Formats: sequence, C-alpha cells, structure tokens
Amino acid sequence: MSSEQLQQLLAWLNNQIHHANTAINESRELQNYGREAQYAGMKEAFEKCLGQLSARI
Repeated sequence: MSSEQLQQLLAWLNNQIHHANTAINESRELQNYGREAQYAGMKEAFEKCLGQLSARI
C-alpha cells in the first residue's frame, strides 16, 4: 500500500469515527439504545484499525 493510499484510508477511518460519534449522540438523545450500541461497536472497530494503521507510519 502506498503512502498516499494509507493516508486516504486513515482519513476515511477518521471520518467514519466522526460519523459514528454523531450517530451515538443522536441515538442517546432519542433513547435508541440498540442503535447506540451498534454504532459504538462500529466506532470501536474503526478505532482499532486506525490505531494499527497509525503504528505503521
């Protein structure tokens, strides 16, 4: 994977984490705890990937 592709992937992961945070906050306000849990799991997975990829830089 080229450096440019890696940077694009890192940016995409950061964007997905931001989107998940927004969805978590909205779900919490609406008391939709199932949706909140789903997005919390997605956020955790994105953060794990981001951490592993960031360690490669």
